[in-house]
Amino acid sequence: MSEQQKNTGPASFSHLFPVPPATPTTEEKPPTTTQQQQPAAVEHTNTLSSNAGVDYVIVFRFPTDKRDATIETRVRDSMIALTAKLTRANLCYQVKPGRTHGTLLVLVGCPTSTLEQELERERIRDFLLGIRVKGLDDEDAGLGDTTGLTDAERLRVVYEILTGPESDGGANVSPNLDPYVESIMALHDDRFDKEWIHSWSRKWLIDKDDLTKIRNHFGEKVAYYFAFLQYYFLWLIAPASVGGLMVMFGGRSLSITYSLGMLIWSVTFIEMWKRKEHELAVEWNVRNCSKHERKRVEFKGDRTVKDQVTGEEVPYCPPWKIFTRRAMSIPGVAIGAAALSVIVACVFVLQLFLHEYYNGPFRQILHYAPTIGYVLLIPTMTNIYSAWMRILNNYEMHKTETSWEYHYTQKIFVANFLVAYLSLFFIAWIYIPFGDHVLPYLTELNVSHSHQKVDFQRLRGQLVYFVVTGQLIGFATEMILPYAMKLVMPKVEKVLHKDEDQDATTTDLSDDAASSKFMQKVYKEVDLPDYNIYTDYVEMVIQFGYVSMFSSVWPLTSLCCLINNWVELRGDALKICKYTRRPIPLRAEGVGPWIGNMETLTWLSSVTMSSFAYLFHPTTNIHSSYTPIFTILAILLSEHLYVALRLVIRSSVQALPSWSDIVVRKEEFNLKKIWLNKLMATGKAKRAATIDPSPSGSSGRSRDLRVESPDPRTKSLWSIDSTPEATALQLIQNAFKTE
Repeated sequence: MSEQQKNTGPASFSHLFPVPPATPTTEEKPPTTTQQQQPAAVEHTNTLSSNAGVDYVIVFRFPTDKRDATIETRVRDSMIALTAKLTRANLCYQVKPGRTHGTLLVLVGCPTSTLEQELERERIRDFLLGIRVKGLDDEDAGLGDTTGLTDAERLRVVYEILTGPESDGGANVSPNLDPYVESIMALHDDRFDKEWIHSWSRKWLIDKDDLTKIRNHFGEKVAYYFAFLQYYFLWLIAPASVGGLMVMFGGRSLSITYSLGMLIWSVTFIEMWKRKEHELAVEWNVRNCSKHERKRVEFKGDRTVKDQVTGEEVPYCPPWKIFTRRAMSIPGVAIGAAALSVIVACVFVLQLFLHEYYNGPFRQILHYAPTIGYVLLIPTMTNIYSAWMRILNNYEMHKTETSWEYHYTQKIFVANFLVAYLSLFFIAWIYIPFGDHVLPYLTELNVSHSHQKVDFQRLRGQLVYFVVTGQLIGFATEMILPYAMKLVMPKVEKVLHKDEDQDATTTDLSDDAASSKFMQKVYKEVDLPDYNIYTDYVEMVIQFGYVSMFSSVWPLTSLCCLINNWVELRGDALKICKYTRRPIPLRAEGVGPWIGNMETLTWLSSVTMSSFAYLFHPTTNIHSSYTPIFTILAILLSEHLYVALRLVIRSSVQALPSWSDIVVRKEEFNLKKIWLNKLMATGKAKRAATIDPSPSGSSGRSRDLRVESPDPRTKSLWSIDSTPEATALQLIQNAFKTE
């Protein structure tokens, strides 16, 4: 391909990143001209890139209050600092006006030379950590060779440069560090998105090639989510079939046999998924990637100290201070969880009162009030709780991204656990055993009611509401509402920002049609929300809790979740492509801390199923004073059974041979063999240099085998003997001579 062909057309990098002039001007200009000190325009060698060479877009948003004269100075200083960081990191950039007033878009691209340098450093680090083993014996291709680099790998490496610390050659750009930097986002590949959605709409199951395409485009972290969702979907077929047969043939709910089977299913699924995780990690070359503890740029510490291993200057914070901050965040989490629990409890109590006790005017209308309140209030409060947990998590001063993500995940799981299961626990363990005691008080207060005897059907009804109605509401919130907003909001924005759009269009009149079309695409994607993978994982893990803990209450729980997950697989793909920004490609070797949360739910299933099986058995007098004691005994027995089952199943799964273990051992053996051959070749070359070409003695040895004794008195011990073998034989013969 000629140089002219590389730099023409809408996909050319030079179209947005022109080569700077030879003579820089000294006149002060707006930030859009700061690219004059950038490296030369780059050429993308990756054929998957289809965004005019733009790897990332930095959204720079600032206030435009003309009453404060210092704002303009601060904004200019911040932009100058940002562009200086990009220049020092050898990244190309171009600044474009945003769609709204007070917004600039910094389009960032990575030259091939910069990408190769960072890729070489990464692969060396991966080799030292045991992440990347294959391909290191290829002497024809260097470690920084970008041939065959996937779109996700390229974006991930560029993101490492963009957000990495300056000591490692990065630009150290972060919304938490740089004033007015609102976000960093990647752009969608419209062609890939269209083909992906079209392909999945015609498939019943996604296969291995589909997961590989997701991994190559969105990175391993997103690919692991879809792999987990697909794997979980397939495993749901067994309990869904059994549950359907139970309902069809009139099987009894709360069956001990079915409860035990669901406990075995839950433990086996988790252990088999761990095995699948490892296989995918080996296949995707991300094994041991969690060992790379990426430092958080937000962690500054109190001072810098010299690292005892590497010798580099690193931020340091006393352990007692970190421990104190994390201990202080515990009350914050407790307060947030307590407030959320109170709101959930109030909504539930209102629902109970209106459904089962209230018999006054507007009863039919008020019947739906709790549902409407739940849909509107609970998600809002959950979002507030999540924002509060993010503040607390940042306050805890985590040194690495892995640590930050783990603690944030646990905090988020607490909130969703309370919202999903608190009302069910309340019904099963409080309302049903003690609900009838409320009736005398209502009679004394002359409150008319239509309340019937509390029984097991109330728990089943609440579960059906969460599994069916809750999932329908979730689908509407994730898919239908964004679609409606996508149709309405552009018209609203057009009316609200009509003058600003005209100004932006006037500013960009010098650009050609292809560039203007590309900028319209950028504007649309900037307006999209960030993709939050925590939301998708929470939804699946909470659903797993319904299946593992409450399937004995309603055997069709697994079947409803199976149907929902078939739709979820395609809905999440559509959501990522159309309704959210493109996820930043990140590496992962599993689903992370979510597997621990599922293990906790499985342990809880041993508690819930055993207690339900006893409390709601036809022969149990739930109001007896001995019922709490026997319930606790049933829970202890079931919990010990769970521990034994987990030990047996885990040992059995680990005993099964796995192709991934063979691949790992084979790669490690081949690597050792390669380096051993190189060391042996080096040793042979050194020994060959000491060879004496002249013959030595009758045996024809050509090397000088004399040994220098450290003690001169024993020097004769190593005197040259041309026939040591003959001497040995003679000594043996002498030993057998007859005296």
